[in-house]
Amino acid sequence: MKIGVVISGGDVSGINNFIFQIARLTQAEITLFNGGIPGLLEKKHNEIAWRDLVDFSIASIPIITSGRTTRKLVRSEYETIAKKLKSLRIDVLVMAGGDGSLQFLNTLSEFDVNCFGVGMTIDNDVYGSDYSIGFSTACEQIIKEVSRLRNTGRALPGRVFMVEVLGGYCGELTLQSAIKSNADIALIPECQIPIDELSQRIKDRLASQNSVVILCSEGYTREYTPGFQGAIDTMMKQLEPRIGVRIRKTIIGYGLRNGDPTCEEIYQGTIMASEVVRCIQSGMKNKAIIINSSNKPIPIDLVSMKKRLVDTEGHPYKLAKQLNII
Repeated sequence: MKIGVVISGGDVSGINNFIFQIARLTQAEITLFNGGIPGLLEKKHNEIAWRDLVDFSIASIPIITSGRTTRKLVRSEYETIAKKLKSLRIDVLVMAGGDGSLQFLNTLSEFDVNCFGVGMTIDNDVYGSDYSIGFSTACEQIIKEVSRLRNTGRALPGRVFMVEVLGGYCGELTLQSAIKSNADIALIPECQIPIDELSQRIKDRLASQNSVVILCSEGYTREYTPGFQGAIDTMMKQLEPRIGVRIRKTIIGYGLRNGDPTCEEIYQGTIMASEVVRCIQSGMKNKAIIINSSNKPIPIDLVSMKKRLVDTEGHPYKLAKQLNII
């Protein structure tokens, strides 16, 4: 068997392990397509040796490059990709990416290509799935930043720190990172806090502790478009006159996409890979693998894939409410 692997959209840590586990569980030849969907069109591929898969399986250095496309492909381009895959004798194409990438797979599957997809985005916003590859490592990067700011706040008391976090239109990364790092407040698009209430919360926290750390989703102020950074500036302009304290800002940005993959990252990627392989070996075709709330991998139809927002009835949201983080 020969399996093609491609990743699309934003790069993440943990994808090396997923590819390694696919190879490990199938003993198949692995062909990597670099550059995302454009790389498939341009046939940018290379074989990868088993020893490289092993050596880089838990490394942060990527063994495959990603890419984006700003337009929808026409049918003739799908036909071109399908022909190229068949000429390379690819039996199965596995793609990791966000909702747009998985929707691409759904169309490609109409051209007699057996396609499997998994969620790969630090935003963790793939519909139906409680986890996407890259999410845990991104959370860990935020935890480290909050810890450093807390240390600074202890050395220089009375400071308010605000950290802008990636995540697009979904506040999942900001919300869960705030819970896991013991940040004081999480500003997420799904839960707008009135500015006067937010100001009072900050002043109350500052009166009882050395520092206040606020995580702000890049989509919180509704200004967000892909590539936008600056929600934090809008919030600072509104808050500083009300709290009477200068806010120190940090924009972590694209550094969230990399870092040594966490244990959870390795485990979740392995779960996804094992289910992809089970589906392939059982004769299933054209499925996306999601992780449900019980941490079980489930195959669903590719056509079901779309974005999701924070579940306001879900446990993390309710816990954040209980902790008075949102």
